[in-house]
This record gives sequence, C-alpha cells and structure tokens, in this order.
Amino acid sequence: MFCKTCQTTICRDCTIVDHRQHEYGFIEEVAFRKKQHLQSNLNEVKLRKRRVVLGIANLEKFSVYLEDKKNSTISEINKHFNELVKAAESRKREMVQKATSLTNAKQKLIRGQLDVLEVSLATCKSSIEFTELAFKNGSDVQILSMEKNILQSLQQLKAVKDQTKPSVTEDMMFVIPYSVLEIKKGVLIKYVVDASIASPEKCHAYFNKVETAVEQEAVAVVKHRKDVKKADEFLEAGKQYSLTLICNDKNNRRLRYGGQNIKPLFTGMEVSNVSVTDNNNGSYAISFCPRQGGMVKFDVSINGMPAPNCSLSKQVKWIISDAHGRGTVTNGGLTMQGVGRRGEYCCRVGGCYFESGVHTWKVRLYDGRGNSDNAEIGIIDYEEINADVSKSKKKWAFQHRPQRNYNSDISLTLNMEKQSLNVRVDNSNCYGSKEQNYQFTARRVSPFFACSSPSVSISLVQ
Repeated sequence: MFCKTCQTTICRDCTIVDHRQHEYGFIEEVAFRKKQHLQSNLNEVKLRKRRVVLGIANLEKFSVYLEDKKNSTISEINKHFNELVKAAESRKREMVQKATSLTNAKQKLIRGQLDVLEVSLATCKSSIEFTELAFKNGSDVQILSMEKNILQSLQQLKAVKDQTKPSVTEDMMFVIPYSVLEIKKGVLIKYVVDASIASPEKCHAYFNKVETAVEQEAVAVVKHRKDVKKADEFLEAGKQYSLTLICNDKNNRRLRYGGQNIKPLFTGMEVSNVSVTDNNNGSYAISFCPRQGGMVKFDVSINGMPAPNCSLSKQVKWIISDAHGRGTVTNGGLTMQGVGRRGEYCCRVGGCYFESGVHTWKVRLYDGRGNSDNAEIGIIDYEEINADVSKSKKKWAFQHRPQRNYNSDISLTLNMEKQSLNVRVDNSNCYGSKEQNYQFTARRVSPFFACSSPSVSISLVQ
C-alpha cells in the first residue's frame, strides 16, 4: 500500500494502526496516477526544449544577419568616403569603428542570450534524461520515492520564461546629410552611424502657438468662460506661421540628427513664403503664410514617403488689415467703421494679396443714419499700396450707397487667371440685386474697403 498523506509505502497492518485515518491506496494505482502527472510535466518541458532549440537557431541566424548588415553598412561608408579628400580619412575610420562598435555591442547581448539558452538547454536535457532513465530502470517504489524531487525539478524548469527573441534590433544606417560636392570640413561631424532611421508613419507634427495681445486676452477669458473658443483655433490670412515636424524611428524613438528629405504640401488655399529649417536634432521648422481665409491643410513626405500622422488642418480667418487707412477696424478684423466728418475718405486693405486662383468673399454695408455717401468695394494693385492708398491711381472699385436701416450684401469673385472682378449686390430693400464685371491688368491685387461717412460700417460676413 502507499500512504498519500505521509507519502510513504505501508503494509496492510499499518492501515489500521499508524495510518488509520490517512488516505492511501494500492501502489499500482497510485503509481499510475503519479506517472501520468510526471508525464504531463515532462511533455511541457519537451515543448520548452523545442522552443529553446528554435530560439538558438533563430539567434544564430540573426547574428549572421547582423554581420551582413555591418558589412553592407561599412561598404556604404567606404564607397562614400572614398570620394572625399584625404582630410576625411580619419572621420571615415571613426564611422567604421562606430558601425563595428554598435554591432559588437549587439553581438555581446545576443551572445549573452545564447549562453543563457544553451545553459537552459543543457539543464532541460539533463532533467529529461534523468526522468526517462528513472522510468526505464526504476521500480515503482523507487519512482515514488523520487517523485517529489523529480516533480519539483520539472516544475521549476517548466516555469522559466525563456527570452528566445533578439533583445536588440538589426537597424543600422550610414547618414549622409549632403552630397560630396556640398561637403566641407565644417559639416563632416554630421556624419554618423546610428541604429535608427526615420519612419514616416511614426513621425508627427503640430502648429506652433503664436499669441498676440488680443489672443492673450481671449485666453484669459477662456479660463473663466467655457463657451468661448480658444484663441489658437484660427490663423489669420497674410500672417506668417510655423509648425514643427518631429521625426521618430520605427520604435517611436526621437531621432537625434537631421538630414531627412522633407517636402511640405499645403492644399485648400494659396500659401506663400514656405520654408523648411533643419534643426539637426530630428525636428524641422516649416514656415508658411496663408494668403486667404478658409481651411488650409498640411501634408508632408519624408524621404519620398507620405507621413500620415503629420496631416494637419487649420481654419484661416480672413480679416481687414489695419495697416493702411483711417477707418477703425473692430470685431476681430471683420468690421470697419467710417470715422471723421462726412465726406472724409477712409480706406482699409485686406490682410493678404492674390496672384493666382479664383477667390470669393462677401461684405455687408449698413447705414444707421441715412446720410451716407458712396462706399467703395474692390481691389487695388498690390504695388500701389502705400501709406496713403486713397491716392492710388490703379484700383478697381464698385461704388454703392446703402439705404438707411437696410443691409446691402456685396459678393465679390476675383479670378486672377482671367484678371476679372465680378461684383453682385443684394439689397434687403425694394431695389433688388444687380451685377457688374471689371477687367484689370495687375498681376497682384489686394481687396480694399473704403467709405466717406462715419455712419457706414463694412463687415466681412463670408
């Protein structure tokens, strides 16, 4: 008999004396169940052995690939540096040393992994051989006597989590920031051998915040009123803005160097003064100036590949410029009020100029007193804009006198390809609507708004 409580063999007399209330059974039955349990653990250790063997094979293959990658990188380094003058030879040796150092550091880690797995493999083999030898040569009594120690050993081996995947990546590249003709001694330091390359899908971009005094006041209001829009939700046409592009590698790690080929693309409206500045730390400053109101969309390609997570959109607010004229501009740049005595001329120029494309906007005239003169809406040759735009000789304008307490909505369509300006007036009174077309020869024009009565206001409504 076998006492399960005491884990020892007993006789029939013992079952009614020392082991009377213990759990026991026939040796054959207990041994059969114990063998099944041991076999189950043995099978799992055999599975682990197969995983370890496969892991060793993969790591050895990966080690060869690292060497191949090192050799190809060094070959690229040699090919490029052979075209340089003798002054670059010392830098070339540094690059080769860097590539070798990176590979050696990774090989050291891989070698450490291999050593650990080889020890694990030897341990698994020893335990498997011992257990199978016990099954083959041992009696049931001997197996039962050793079962506790064997099971403990198998369970410990089974519980170990083996690191069979490489603990390092194979990434390595030789960064060439300039062509051979552009390389000078002062830029040789920019050549590096690094384990990371830019991954366009891991890069991101954001608009840089530019606060004016008005925006700062709006931000202060936002802190107290949740229903007020944040000041940075809109850009203004005609002003210079910038955004920042951050380049990461495929593991989402920030690059530490520059030299990427950055191609920005703005759609949705005309932009000007686009420039890209390499900060040589994995970031790029992209500057631009929206030329009109609407929605501007930014996309970028990095080394010829699109960067989907860098796409940005921003609403551009079209305003009346306060740089020229005497009319007071209010309502965040959307309304101009006539000033001074009746008959005194004032003028404001739009916040941008146009030299291509088709553009539309709408303004609203309103006279609350009924004693106004004609208001002028139109475009002016950009070259003629100066401190006194009212004296400009080259301008195209539509004149209209609003009726007291009635709105006059004037829609303008500017076609720079046809060099034409279409003006449509919709009156809220009985006079109905009318439309006129003008031709001009200017290559660059800017919208302007003028009136000669302090009772008239001109507002941008679209």
